[in-house]
Amino acid sequence: MATKRKRLTLSDMKPPEYSILDKYTEEDARESGYPSLKVMKLEYELTRIAGAWRETKNESLVYEYKSVLLEMILNGYDINTLPVQDQLPDELMPDLPPEPVQVAIKRVYQTE
Repeated sequence: MATKRKRLTLSDMKPPEYSILDKYTEEDARESGYPSLKVMKLEYELTRIAGAWRETKNESLVYEYKSVLLEMILNGYDINTLPVQDQLPDELMPDLPPEPVQVAIKRVYQTE
């Protein structure tokens, strides 16, 4: 049985303020729960893409979304923490690496 997602509002579609990231350091990103500042920036980009897709339904944004999400995973992002506002409809979400591969990736980034 599929889990029901939270209904999105207009405020969920607004892109985050990117300028705040200019002040962040690697340490700040890790303290915020990200494996790195790069992943934190990628998540902001993913939020922007998801919002733009909801506005336009432009299929090219789906490919951009998949690319950014997979890069996040390859850089240690825990897909289980992906906020609902950063998700596309289930049928548009990319096929993810198998769980053992995700666990192996996370281990590499946790030891750094």
